Amino acid sequence: MSIAIIANPLAGRGRGRKVAHQVQQLLAEQNTDFEMIFTQYAGHAVELADRASDKHPIVAALGGDGTAREVLTAIWQKPVALGIIPGGTGNDYARSLGIPRDVPGALKVLTEGALGRLDVGMEHNDVFGQLASIGFAVDVIMHVNAHRDGLIKGSPAFLMGVASTLRHLRHYSLRITVDGQVLDKDVVGVFVMNMPYGGGGMKFAPNARYDSGEFHVLVVEHISKWSLAVTLPKVYAGNHLDHPAVSLVTGREVTIEGEDLPIMLDGDVFPARPVRAKLMPQAAQVVIPKAPA
Repeated sequence: MSIAIIANPLAGRGRGRKVAHQVQQLLAEQNTDFEMIFTQYAGHAVELADRASDKHPIVAALGGDGTAREVLTAIWQKPVALGIIPGGTGNDYARSLGIPRDVPGALKVLTEGALGRLDVGMEHNDVFGQLASIGFAVDVIMHVNAHRDGLIKGSPAFLMGVASTLRHLRHYSLRITVDGQVLDKDVVGVFVMNMPYGGGGMKFAPNARYDSGEFHVLVVEHISKWSLAVTLPKVYAGNHLDHPAVSLVTGREVTIEGEDLPIMLDGDVFPARPVRAKLMPQAAQVVIPKAPA
């Protein structure tokens, strides 16, 4: 079995390059048949993964969640499995799939794991595997991206983004439709979740699962800055759902209309437009940890 690894050296503010070198050393020591291919620009992982999928049954994304989304975009309709080697800032694909975030642990899953099925989200013509979001979370990501050259990395970088966004918290009047159920809400954010985690370990949708066949749509209504600041730490444990401003519905098709806002898909920000998200159940293969015997 051969593995192609599409590595983003800039992921995690340079962590991707260090992880790639460690991966090369460990796989060479294990005599694993692999090919390491480095991206050079945004979107390059799609091209590289597309070509690599013609030669390798597993194509792994080494980087952050955005790198994973690009690789997934290239291979989800092919008889090829997605592998994940966390090397970015958020690494929420790894968290949600149960993949260790240390390199030896992630490689053990990649080389000895099982094949599972992964639901794939389509937002217009763009693919996502983890989440689609508008509002508050997008502002946080935009702050993190704007400060990539800073010294703060990982989950603390997201917390800094949260602190900045709270100071300028905005809300929007939107119509959210989930499988025909219409919700007219004044919101600070909406999260269309295909996995539990986002934002570097925030458990937005505790019961979401990558192969469940449905989105978990988390709606955060207009809330004071103070109340949101107090509630956010609870998200890491998934204990926020009892807040009166928070609601959750499930379904396969989601539209969000009203004020057009930038959309975040798996950590990548896309131009403002109405949200049109549809789930493709178990459409892709993914390498996951083996179930305990």
